[in-house]
Amino acid sequence: MILSVFFSSIQKSFWDLVIFCRYPLILVLVMVSTTSCRFDAYPTLLAKDGVLDASTANFSGETINLTGKWEFYWNEFLDPKLESPKQKSYLKVGVPWFSQENEDGENYPSFGFATYRLTVILPDSPNTEGEPLAVLIPVLHSAYKMYVNGELVAENGTIAKTAKDHKPSFHIKIIPLSRVSKKLDLVIHISNFSHKYAGIHGIIRFGKLQNIIRIWNVNNTITWVIMIFMLLLAAYHALVYFINRSERNALRMAFVYLGILILSSTLIETKILFNLFPDEYCVSLFRLSRLGFVLIMYFGAYILLSLTQMRFFKRMIVVLKIYALLFAGVAIFTPISHLAEISFHFEFLSTIFVFLGLFSVSLAMYFQRKQSRLYFFSLLLAIIGGAIDLFLIVNPNFGYRPMGLVSLYFFIFPQTLGVTLGLVRVYKRSESLSKELYKRKEALEKKVKARTMELEKANRWKANFVSLISHDLRSPLNSVNQILDVIDFSFAESTEVEKKKFLEICKTGVTQSLRMLEQLLDVSRFDAFGTKLIQTRFSVNDLLNEIIESVEPLATLKGIRIQKDTPIQAEIIADRTLIGEVFKNILTNSIKYSYLNSEVWVGVSYKGKWLAVEIRDRGLGMSEEQIHKLTGEENIKSMPGTAGERGTGLGLQLCMNILEAHFGKLRIKSVLGVGSAFEISLSKSTKSVLLVDDSGNFRTDLAEVMRRNQWIVIEAGNGEEALSHLSRITPSLLITDLQMPGMNGISLIHEWEGRRHQNQKIPIILVSSDAPLSGGEKFLEEEGLETIVSAYFSKMYKAEDLCQQIESILD
Repeated sequence: MILSVFFSSIQKSFWDLVIFCRYPLILVLVMVSTTSCRFDAYPTLLAKDGVLDASTANFSGETINLTGKWEFYWNEFLDPKLESPKQKSYLKVGVPWFSQENEDGENYPSFGFATYRLTVILPDSPNTEGEPLAVLIPVLHSAYKMYVNGELVAENGTIAKTAKDHKPSFHIKIIPLSRVSKKLDLVIHISNFSHKYAGIHGIIRFGKLQNIIRIWNVNNTITWVIMIFMLLLAAYHALVYFINRSERNALRMAFVYLGILILSSTLIETKILFNLFPDEYCVSLFRLSRLGFVLIMYFGAYILLSLTQMRFFKRMIVVLKIYALLFAGVAIFTPISHLAEISFHFEFLSTIFVFLGLFSVSLAMYFQRKQSRLYFFSLLLAIIGGAIDLFLIVNPNFGYRPMGLVSLYFFIFPQTLGVTLGLVRVYKRSESLSKELYKRKEALEKKVKARTMELEKANRWKANFVSLISHDLRSPLNSVNQILDVIDFSFAESTEVEKKKFLEICKTGVTQSLRMLEQLLDVSRFDAFGTKLIQTRFSVNDLLNEIIESVEPLATLKGIRIQKDTPIQAEIIADRTLIGEVFKNILTNSIKYSYLNSEVWVGVSYKGKWLAVEIRDRGLGMSEEQIHKLTGEENIKSMPGTAGERGTGLGLQLCMNILEAHFGKLRIKSVLGVGSAFEISLSKSTKSVLLVDDSGNFRTDLAEVMRRNQWIVIEAGNGEEALSHLSRITPSLLITDLQMPGMNGISLIHEWEGRRHQNQKIPIILVSSDAPLSGGEKFLEEEGLETIVSAYFSKMYKAEDLCQQIESILD
């Protein structure tokens, strides 16, 4: 047992740790896998003093990168057919020349012109099987001419020694080399008067033509996939916003993806847009790339700074707006000769907002804002990815290429995940609410329909009752009135026998009228909200004895014997007065329609879960059609009894309504001319519950379920009404709501505890919509009810589940 608890504790702690670290674990895995894909072939083949020894390279399936130190001649265009000058300087390629120092220890300026030169020593047979070699030339900022062994093989843009004659071009080219010996002499003239990053900033690849084309196709395809993906993500986030207008961050992320789309098409090594358009659009596309950066910076930083919802960061958002507008103005209107320099400073200052965003997200995580952990780790890894990129740019010979926009993907993809999960949660919540509303609507419609039918039935029945009562009351009262007129007119001439006869007739008429009025008062207890039951626990045998005693004079007048067969002592919980009315009504009818000098049999027995009270007579009996009419809703007229007795014809319907309110049953068996048998079935269960709640819907639903589980349910709408019931009956269980108008649940419990006798202790269940789905013991301890209340349950459970939990507590 101890080991089981120990291992389960370790397992729980492990999974808690995994859940806490899920974001950094996933993102580190993505970072490592992405970085590993950027490994370049032959990282150790580096040029030294303008010479690259590739005599041992295998060109069959690989390419080599022409990295290392090349010969470099500042502000000179050397003749490619002549030997190199004796005075030489060397410069690393893959890094712009403005970030490197000359012999005097000063950095080269961005604007100017120069010559790069490299000698490549090839294997004895570099182009085996007659396959040509080729070079893949990336963007060499920003115009160049390339010579191989003294021959011009490529030209991009217009090189010049002045900004006036210079024309930039950002095209990428694949140059096949038809005649290559063991030695390859590369000379590149470059001029730059338009871009901050000047010189051979990219990596020139050299190898077989088919391998070069394969590399280009792969890189080009990947770039197109990324661009299409960014476009789809931008459209997706815009759609999320239009679906749910509260998701404003989704719209901001759409603009972030649009900015990444622009950068992917203009800054990645493939330079898709620059290759699609001629050189006349080069400057415009360069300005567009700056606008893409502005979009990413503004909307990405806006999301991060608004996460904490603090006043300081709200002010920073205002500063961010001004900064983004200025940056956009610079990108659009600044002359090309100054655009690169000014935009470079704006890009550098943008790191301030990156670190402000990290600070904002850190505070948001401290304050446990929504999705703050996801933002924190994604932004942190994006910063780490950017730092790694800077290191790889400065050290192109390290063997890895910069990740470029991959570090930015670390930030945006988790946000997409967060937006998507938020949308899914909203959708699921909306779907759940829709289903719940639909179910409630259906249930409400059913309840309204059933209640409407009940009201219509009750109204028809009451209307018919009043109509028949008025008719039947009028007849005996008219007779009494006429007889009194006769007595008044001829009182002196009438004999004593006649006077006594007249008085007997008047008494019979008045008695019949009083009985009808009593029935009318009983009917008044059936209102629009159903029967108001005053339930108590009583002996059925004692009640039957009282009823038989009250109707015995009627039976004696007709010579009818009432025979009892009650071998069991049965107790039930019900409204004693109304159940007595049922017994009296049916027993009176049996006497009414029995033949003279016959007998009526009354028996009590158990039948399964029911207590059966059976009354049989030997009288007129009924046909199936008459029984159907009696138990239906049709207007019927009472038939006279065997001695001419009259009635309303509604006594049996009144009995059936009373039994229906008690969830009882009435079965009628009859043979015309032989007699009838009436079986009254009542629940023999004494498992009773007093259900106290001011919510009629909750009370009705739970009461219906508990009655199906053989509970006698006594309902009360507030604490005062519950105490009234408790003064008459002690139920098996008390269920009360916590919050009710007037006397709440806690007050009711304390009041009951103060009033009850020592032998009246019953289990108490407290329910509330504020209660937790589990662990309500703490609340009971705080209220000092832990020894009085058995359980504290939430009303959010379904009625069936709540009933099951209540019964499990009692068991």
